[in-house]
Amino acid sequence: MKAVYSAFLLVSLSLVTACGSDLEQQVGTVIFTANGEDFVRNGFVSEDGWQMDFSNVYMNVYGPTAYQVVEQQPVGIFDPRHGGHPHENIPEGAAHVALMDDYFLQLKQPVFEIGRVQDAPIGNYNRLAFRVRPAIAESADLVPDFQGYSIVLEGTASKDEQSMNFLIKFTEEMDYYDCGPNGDTGVLAQDSEATVEMTFHFDHIFGDAEQGPADTDDTSSVNFSAVGFGPFADLATGNSLDLDQETMGQEMNGELYLKVIDTVRSLGHSGEAHCHL
Repeated sequence: MKAVYSAFLLVSLSLVTACGSDLEQQVGTVIFTANGEDFVRNGFVSEDGWQMDFSNVYMNVYGPTAYQVVEQQPVGIFDPRHGGHPHENIPEGAAHVALMDDYFLQLKQPVFEIGRVQDAPIGNYNRLAFRVRPAIAESADLVPDFQGYSIVLEGTASKDEQSMNFLIKFTEEMDYYDCGPNGDTGVLAQDSEATVEMTFHFDHIFGDAEQGPADTDDTSSVNFSAVGFGPFADLATGNSLDLDQETMGQEMNGELYLKVIDTVRSLGHSGEAHCHL
């Protein structure tokens, strides 16, 4: 009887191992994309009445990572052992795939592919993590003049009889994680493709005149936290504004400057879904 039981056990174990191997072979391709939204592509009117049109909007992103989280489950224990890409905020044991480089993204274009990971384990890649940081010499598609900046906004703004060219440069560094879920995106079936999207909401900085008054008590309105374009225009020289974050911190009212940086930190999303920071 022991021999029969042992044989049964060995067969059972071998079947479990075989099933595990089959599961490991079920893979597909995860495609990472970025989206600056129509605010960047088409222009818009800020909460304080400035018509804003962008010629270039750049964002330097490092190590975008897609990972799987079971819904309604606590985040759990973080695993600090992994290096190379942002991993400190990914739940332990979560299947994840990542692009390992810096990407200097031109957001004034339709939704576009950054890169892809083949042979990714199937599942629901319903969360994103990524870092926005100052561009380095190795950043893919870097515009050399903007090395050292994490966000660059370039364009024209006009209101009433006033019009100006603007160039606004930030060095702020932000680690976004737990971005999502973004609808059904990220669902990967065997031998198929799934798309995940880093989305950047620039109306969070400048507000949107279509969403009501600039001074609002409605905490759900984008205009509740946005600062408009006026605080930037106030630092222009004539009809030209060339402003970096260091100068901003020196010349803006301290409370206003902190509010501007808070809006910048809220840029990162996955579709309409928010991120933790």
